Amino acid sequence: MGDHVAVFEEGQRIGRFVLMHDVEGTLHAVSATAVIAACETDAGAVLLLPGGRMIQVTQSLHTLLSWLEMGGR
Repeated sequence: MGDHVAVFEEGQRIGRFVLMHDVEGTLHAVSATAVIAACETDAGAVLLLPGGRMIQVTQSLHTLLSWLEMGGR
């Protein structure tokens, strides 16, 4: 089998998950219902997830919330 490279759009929804890269380039598939809080920062936004895990992204809080909106993208 050949190499397969998945191409996706930042903020793309696959099932209940939203795909996004953090500031270090790590790809995350985040369940929209798992986000406890989202905060705006000088460099973008931070998601707070269960267990105290945080994901920092470069997108604005407004963009991030539009991705997480149920029935959104």
